[in-house]
Amino acid sequence: MSDAFLSSRWALIRRNKLVDIPDNIAIHSDFLQKISYEAFESAFREIGGLFYQMYSDMADTPQKFGLPLYKIDEYDYFSSQAREARSAPWQLFYFLFCLFACGSFQDKVFVSDTVQVRKMNKAKKTNLLLEVLCDYGFMFDDIKKFQLSSGEALEIDYPDNRNVLEVLYAVANKVKNTQLRDVKNYYSNQVAFSNAFIGWNYKILSEDLHTCSLSRGSDYVADKMHNPTDREVIAALDKILMEGGAVRKKGDSNEGPSVRYFCKKSSAYDYALTSDTGKLYLELRIRNAQNCLTYLGECTERIVEMFRHSDAGCQNRANGTCKSSVKYRFEQEEKWHCGCCGAPFRIEPVMEDIPHYLKLMELGGKDERCYCNI
Repeated sequence: MSDAFLSSRWALIRRNKLVDIPDNIAIHSDFLQKISYEAFESAFREIGGLFYQMYSDMADTPQKFGLPLYKIDEYDYFSSQAREARSAPWQLFYFLFCLFACGSFQDKVFVSDTVQVRKMNKAKKTNLLLEVLCDYGFMFDDIKKFQLSSGEALEIDYPDNRNVLEVLYAVANKVKNTQLRDVKNYYSNQVAFSNAFIGWNYKILSEDLHTCSLSRGSDYVADKMHNPTDREVIAALDKILMEGGAVRKKGDSNEGPSVRYFCKKSSAYDYALTSDTGKLYLELRIRNAQNCLTYLGECTERIVEMFRHSDAGCQNRANGTCKSSVKYRFEQEEKWHCGCCGAPFRIEPVMEDIPHYLKLMELGGKDERCYCNI
């Protein structure tokens, strides 16, 4: 990987959001009108491997994909350059989505309407992206010098396995007609994290072409995890919190999706389960940490370390305007946790510690009752 560039780092983060394909997947009969289950499944897996390789190659050679070459040590997190680098790795996959969402099979040839593609697509340097796709086995005809504006139609072929065209077409059209119907900003984080084409989520295949319940509930985060244990923890916590009366909403931080749980009428969530650069974190909005310290004697060392940790600071703390921090004394030292961009306490959750998380929220949120009816 070219470590010097922001886009290389974000290519790997976006690669982490590809959904793992299990050994057995359910495919609705709507997808199998022209192709067998075995052929469809095989092509679907092939595309998943292809997407993974594309992201990996982006990280190694971002200039080949037309990604911005902003150096990591020259731009801060909130700069316009950093924002551009975060979304840039998605552009090739959105462009591929547009090619197949704006086309159809004419006899046995797949033809994309270039006028519609240009209207839908927001990626820049499409001539370069078409050339890049040729390196991965795609072939294009009916336009000149890879310029979409040079023709009204674009013939697309994938001679190594033409079933790949069938699968890309089927998934792109279902996503377009269900998940992205009436969506104006395809490039928002929340839309991207849910998008079954971008994440190549096999669950899009289990329902008919007009029905999509994908990325609802805690699966919005769970589908992005690569450790089965993490998915089990998400399911367990979600069940407890929802049965306790919490309201669940989606979050969309740059590093990954999150599900946030509101246990009272407030603009601030109380719990959050977040996928951050491939790792699962539980956020706890503990406001009165001092009330939790006695209970730490009953907790695991993992939890004690969460209280032992102290944040270095934030910009608001430096200028004296921070109103969301949590301060407390622990082990004869003052500790400080920032709460400006998220809940002040954060941990990689494990199943056996769930009762402790709930108790800490009961104790630490006692004044504002941020622990639902658990």
